[in-house]
Order: sequence, then C-alpha cells, then structure tokens
Amino acid sequence: MPHPIALAVLAGLASSALFLSVLTGFPGVVLLAYFVQLPLLLVGLTLGLTGSVIAAASGLLVNGLIAGFATALVYALVQIVPTLVVVRQALLSRRDGGQIEWFPPGLLLAQLTTLAAGAILIAFVLFLNEPGGLEGAIEAFVTSALQEFGALPEGVAPEFGGWIFVFPGLMATSWLIMIVVNAVLAQALAVKIGWNRRPSPDIIALELPWWLWPAIGLAVFLSLLGETGFGFLGRSLLMVLVVPYVFLGLAVLHALARKWAYPGLALAALYGSIVVLGWPLLVVLLLGLVEDWAGLRRRLI
Repeated sequence: MPHPIALAVLAGLASSALFLSVLTGFPGVVLLAYFVQLPLLLVGLTLGLTGSVIAAASGLLVNGLIAGFATALVYALVQIVPTLVVVRQALLSRRDGGQIEWFPPGLLLAQLTTLAAGAILIAFVLFLNEPGGLEGAIEAFVTSALQEFGALPEGVAPEFGGWIFVFPGLMATSWLIMIVVNAVLAQALAVKIGWNRRPSPDIIALELPWWLWPAIGLAVFLSLLGETGFGFLGRSLLMVLVVPYVFLGLAVLHALARKWAYPGLALAALYGSIVVLGWPLLVVLLLGLVEDWAGLRRRLI
C-alpha cells in the first residue's frame, strides 16, 4: 500500500476537484458533484477515520483557498460531516463471544436520516422570522440564481407552481441517497482492492430502529397543519424520514430475487424500471413500510 498520508491527501484533492467542478458551469460536469464524498469515504473505509480526517482537511483547505470561506463552509457541512459520520460508525465493532459484531447499517442509515431531517428543521427555524419563512427564502434564492444564469429576465417573477413546497425535502432526500450510494461504492472498491476494514453488509439483513415511526407520525401531524408554515415543514420532513423504508423495500426485493434462477437479471430490471419510470419507487417504499410490520423477508430467507 502507498503511504497512507499521501493517499489521504490525494483523496482530499480529488474530492475538492469534484466539488469545485460545479463552478465551471458546464452542465455535464455537474454530475461529477454527486461523487464528491466517494474519495473521502474510500480513504476512510480503508485507512480508518484518521485517513478520512486528513483527506477532509486537505479538501477543505483547497476549497477555502480557491473558492473562499463560504464555499469551504458548504463543503464542510454538506460533504465532510456526513462522510465522517459514516466512516466512524461503519468501523465501530464489538466482540460477541468469538465473533465480531459490526455497527448495524440500518441504524447508521437512520442516523444519516436524522442529519438530513435536522438540516431541514434548522433551516426552517433560521428563516422563521423572514418574509415568507423558509418558502420565501427558497423562492428568493431560486429567482436570484435564475437571473444570474440568464434564465430569467430582471423584474420578471418566475412561476414556481407546487414544486417549491417539496424543494427542501427533495434536496435533503437527494443528499441522503447520494451518501448511501457513495458509501456502497466506496465499500465495494475497498473490497475489490483488498483494503476493506470491515465486511460488506448484506442488504437483505437490513433492520431499521423503531424510533423512526414516531418521527414519521410527528411529520404527518405537522403536514396536516396547512400548506405553509408547519405544514410545509412536516411534508419536507416526511419526504426524508421515509427514505430508509425505500431501502427496506429493496431488501425484500433482493431476498425475493435470490429465489429466482437469474437474480442479477431480476435486480437489473428492477433498478432499470426505477430509473426510467420513477413510479416503481413508490411501490418499493410501500413494500418497505409493510415489511417493517409484517416481516416478509422471514418467509423468503
């Protein structure tokens, strides 16, 4: 293995380059921003938390020098914080008899979900006394961005429609899903090169903590309080809090696919339909919600 510190620094530089690629303005380059966390996670899952911290520090320094304090702060909060949480928790273990018991991936997923939900709640509180609250701040931000990129003439009010009311939930959900995707890719790469510190968890064994249900109940209650204000907050939180149950639904389908003669083909068709059509994701979510109560996998494993 090359020198660990050198690898960590290079990973930080790669992560920073991916993050700053958005500033180039090229539409296709924006897709690279989805993998900003991948180098940081790969270093963390192979070299440990110390390696991840070194990588994060080098990436943060580059962001600060090139793009300034504000960009570096966004990089730290959006990219570094969840990465360090994933690495620290994923590498936690304890001995149970003669076997090593690793930190449960379902609990880690729930913790990341609370981070995303907490970000929405903090944003809601910060803009509580502003005109229009968080909704008004989002409208002003999007309007300013559209005008800056020349997509909207000065003085013209954009037509947002209903999408503005799901914007925070969509952003937080996308953030959460990309953390999971990057973590899975990083662990797969670590296993491929033989540097992994822990075995890869099996999605079929995914279990979620019970306390997600009271949080979902509270979000549903808030969502019934109106179109704006706390109703807006409730719907945004609900969109994020149900994400773990999408993965639980996928766990059921993975268990079912293993009963088939060609499981890889079945799973490829499943994920392809989700990407192309979109609506099958709602079916997977419903399956995950049912699974948490019915225990469908017990009949399949």
